[in-house]
Amino acid sequence: MLKTFIGAAVLALASVAAHADTVWNFTYSGDGVSASGSFTTVGDGSTPSAVTSISGTYSDAQVANGTIDGVVALGTDGGFYYDNLFGGSPLFSNSGLLFDVDGGIHVNLYTVGNDYRSVKWLDGGVVDTAVTLAVPEPGSVAMLLAGLGALGFASRRRSRG
Repeated sequence: MLKTFIGAAVLALASVAAHADTVWNFTYSGDGVSASGSFTTVGDGSTPSAVTSISGTYSDAQVANGTIDGVVALGTDGGFYYDNLFGGSPLFSNSGLLFDVDGGIHVNLYTVGNDYRSVKWLDGGVVDTAVTLAVPEPGSVAMLLAGLGALGFASRRRSRG
């Protein structure tokens, strides 16, 4: 009985730790702008969650395969309105996510209605581009559903035994 309780407690703590942060892969493109990589949120994204890190590549007419260096801390860039939250509906707010490219170029990914936009400062002006976010691959969704089904089956089998 005690071994079962300790095993369940360890499993519960492991699942909490595993769900504390979520890594999201992203790809977007439109009108000569493209970016891909991954970012991490605190939480599962079902409600707006803080983006804590981001990495990947970014390209446009002025930047070829630039390196995404990280999230710009809140309140450090007065030229953009951003909250660095992801999740809920829409996935990004109209404030959006501000990230750094090549150690000095700030890019803001945000929404206006149902449209996603990417904006950056360039020589004192703003370059604003409509972009399309990639849809998750059906194989990824199928793998997620199969994993959830296997967990449900295992827990039901364990509760009967």
